[in-house]
Amino acid sequence: MLIEQALYGSRDAAGYRFLARSPGFRDEWLPQAQRLCTDFGERPANVSCTDGLFVQPFIAGYVAIVQVADRGTDEADRPGVLAFRLLIVPAALYDALAGDPFLIADTLPPQWNAEGELTALEWTAGSPPARTTAGLQKVLDVANSAVLLGGVQALLDGGRLVFERREPAGGLVRSLWTLLPTRSRCHLWPATFVFANPARFHVAVVPRATDPALTGYIDEVRAGDYPEGRYELALQIAVESGDQHRLDELLSRRSRSQVMRLGIALLLVFLIGAPLTGVLIPPAKPSVSSGKGGTPEFRLPRAADCPRLDQPEREKLAARIGELGREVGAKISPGASEAEISSALESLDKRLGTPDPLRNPGSLRELGPLQRQVRALLWKHAVADYDAPGANTVELMEKLETKVTTPRLESGPR
Repeated sequence: MLIEQALYGSRDAAGYRFLARSPGFRDEWLPQAQRLCTDFGERPANVSCTDGLFVQPFIAGYVAIVQVADRGTDEADRPGVLAFRLLIVPAALYDALAGDPFLIADTLPPQWNAEGELTALEWTAGSPPARTTAGLQKVLDVANSAVLLGGVQALLDGGRLVFERREPAGGLVRSLWTLLPTRSRCHLWPATFVFANPARFHVAVVPRATDPALTGYIDEVRAGDYPEGRYELALQIAVESGDQHRLDELLSRRSRSQVMRLGIALLLVFLIGAPLTGVLIPPAKPSVSSGKGGTPEFRLPRAADCPRLDQPEREKLAARIGELGREVGAKISPGASEAEISSALESLDKRLGTPDPLRNPGSLRELGPLQRQVRALLWKHAVADYDAPGANTVELMEKLETKVTTPRLESGPR
C-alpha cells in the first residue's frame, strides 16, 4: 500500500523530463505519467497556476493525484515553467481514504526542489476525519451555497461541471467534494485548474470555457439554478438541523455506478430465474387519477431560495398559526423557534386532515425551511397562489385561514 511519487518539470534548457521519482515508480508507468502532465495543456496569456490539483485513473488498481505549480518566472517576470508532482495511490487505499485527494495531497506535501531519488510514501495519518454537521454548516455558509448544492446534485445525476477562473479554484472544488457521498467521490475526477483537455474530468476549472469538448457541461449559472433533487434537499435539512445520524446516512449512500450495477445484476437474476420458476409479470393496474387533470402539480421554491426567518418573523408566524389553530380546534404548543413552529404546523396539518388523497406532500417537517412547509400546507388544501413569488409566511397563512374557515362560517353552528 505504498504511494509512489515522481516530479516532472524543467530545470534548464533541456526541457521537460522526470526530475525525480521513488524506486517503485516503474519504468512502464513513465509514458502514461508523462501524458497526464502534457495533457494539462499550454498556458494561456496572463494566467498563473500557483497550486493546481487534478485526479485521474491510472493503470489498473491505481489512482493518480497530480499537483501542478508555477516554478520560477521568465525574463518578463511572468510565470515560467510548470512543475508536476505525481502521487500514484493504490485504488484500495484511495477508497479507504474516502476518495479525498485534497486530504492526501495536504498530508503528503511535495518537495519541489528534489532531484534524483524520492522516497516511497506510506500512509500513517490514519482514517480520514468524519464529516460533521458543524463542518458542513461552515461549507454552506457562503454566498454561492446554491451553486454548491446544485452542483453536487448535478454530479450525482450524471452531469459534469465547468467553472471559468483565471487561477486555480481549490476552495470551490474542495467544498463540492466535502458535500458529496463518499462512494461517489471515489469514481469522480476533479481538476481545480487545467489549461486543456477538460473533458477528462467531472469537475473542471478552466481559464476559458470555450472548448467544444465542454458542450453539455453545466456552468456556474446553471448549477445555481439546477432543479432541486432529493439528495440536495435532504443534505441541506440534515446540516441545518444538526442531524448527524441523517448526515452519516446520506454520505454513505451508494454511488450512481453501484446502483446501476445492482440494477443490472437484479435484471440478470430475473431474466435467468423467470423461465425456470414460471414467474409471470401481471398486467399493470391503471393508475388512480383525479379526473382529467390527474395529480395536481406541486411546485415549491428551492430550499436554498428560502431564507431563514428572523425572530420577529417567526413570532408573527407562530401567532398566526396559533390563531388558526384555535379556530379549527387544534392543540398548538406555544413557541417561536424553528423546531416549535414546525411542530405547530404538524399539529395544524393533522387537525385539518387530507381532503384530497392526491394532494398529500407527506411530512411537512421533511420539506426543510418553514416557508416551504407553509406553502406545502396551502397546496394540500388547494389554496390558490400557494406558490406566489414574494409572499411571506404570514400572508400565506392568511390565505390558508380564509380557505379553511370560510366553509365553517358559511355552514353556521351545528
